Amino acid sequence: MYDKMAVLQVIGSLVQKPELLLDDKYHLSVNDFPEKFHQIVFSAISNLINSGVNIINEIEIDNYISNYEKQYKIFNDNNGMEYIIEAVKLSIIDNFEYNYNRVKKFSLLNQFKNNGFDITEIYDNNIIDTKTQEQMQQKFDQMDLSDIINYFEKKMIDIKAQYYDEEDQIGQHAGKNMQQLKDEFKESPEMGVPLNGDILNTIVRGARLKKVYMRSSYTGGGKTRLAVADICKIAVPWFYDLKEKKWVYTSFSEPSLFITTELEISEIQTLMMAYVSGVDESHILDGKYEGDEEERVNQAIKYINESPLWIEQIPNFNIDDIERTIKRYKIDKNIGYVFFDYVFMSVKMLMEIATKTRGMKLREDNILYIFIERMKFICNKLNIHFNTSSQLNGDWKNVKDGDQNLLRGAKALGDKLDIGLIALPVTKKDFEMLQPILSHGFYKTPNLVYHIYKVRRGKFVKVKLWLYVDLGTCRSEDLFLTTNDWEFIPIET
Repeated sequence: MYDKMAVLQVIGSLVQKPELLLDDKYHLSVNDFPEKFHQIVFSAISNLINSGVNIINEIEIDNYISNYEKQYKIFNDNNGMEYIIEAVKLSIIDNFEYNYNRVKKFSLLNQFKNNGFDITEIYDNNIIDTKTQEQMQQKFDQMDLSDIINYFEKKMIDIKAQYYDEEDQIGQHAGKNMQQLKDEFKESPEMGVPLNGDILNTIVRGARLKKVYMRSSYTGGGKTRLAVADICKIAVPWFYDLKEKKWVYTSFSEPSLFITTELEISEIQTLMMAYVSGVDESHILDGKYEGDEEERVNQAIKYINESPLWIEQIPNFNIDDIERTIKRYKIDKNIGYVFFDYVFMSVKMLMEIATKTRGMKLREDNILYIFIERMKFICNKLNIHFNTSSQLNGDWKNVKDGDQNLLRGAKALGDKLDIGLIALPVTKKDFEMLQPILSHGFYKTPNLVYHIYKVRRGKFVKVKLWLYVDLGTCRSEDLFLTTNDWEFIPIET
């Protein structure tokens, strides 16, 4: 199906003005010409132009095609020389764009038809009624290429909507199920399983499904140790209480996965032993125990073995690797909680993005943003909680209030987070400003502070949570909460 006159006009114009084919505005190929004869003529014109021929006529075209026996026979059978002379005579170069668009529109329709699409609603050669045919032609003349593409895209969207739920898109009336939603929150407030720290859990509402949390800190700030403590809190239902001197049952035993990139699995395992048993990791590494410590570690190992907790090491990763790993554990182990030790741009991730963008150069911040955005998508799709960490840039040493501007590589990471906090050491200035609180003797002296800068669905934001952390056992204790100006905030836990 094609417009013979439009094809003739295009070929005649190209012979008269070959440079049209070199104009980036126009994109013609042999596939735009459905008849073999026209394909041969166009190919000859195109190859002559690309060979540097500046003046093209029927003789040049005839000479070129004569080198190819089969093509030359088709050319002569269709009176090629006479056709080109007639095309030049009838073509109007000023109308080239109109005729070009006609050729491209029919070419596009033929592509859809060849791929099984019904094109008769746009153009139907079999219409007999004159008035109906005229209406169809007027409508077709008013369409451009994008209109045709959009028509078939809408068809596909409508069909897909009947059989397949869009992965990340849901539409409904604003009031649908709203009363039910309200009543559900009344019966069961939105809370996830607990992380370490009563105050922290009150602020962030625990580890909630379909949410992305990120704790950022400086090198050596204990990011991995604190993450291991949180995943053990979620997955291992027993821990040794150092104050009560006994094992405590928490009842929380949720299938969870810890993904490590730089640390070996054994290095994560000793941290887990230390947290659950309350025995300093250095004692485990040295093999030298005090009192009942070895007995506690052995019991901790037993409890960990009985828990739905897995570790996966991926030293060199890209986004697809992490996604596949999470999906596999979701299917095989029904995990609901994923801890990824920390976000950074690996060489493999850089290669992956370069391949998918066909070599387009993206900055580090763009790539890291794509990673977090993809993890957020996976959270929603698989109904999981994703918890990760990141490094800070060098400015952390000189700030009063930590926020996403301290994130190394990409402050835009904070845009996709549900919870964002920065763990920093307590400074001399902090101690001075906290004296009105510490002087009463109710609290331990903090050695770490969480600058909580992002909390979706929370009322405590841009606040500081002061903690005492024992990195040897990965244990932490929430002490108190203040504003960014060190003013005490009372909070119920």
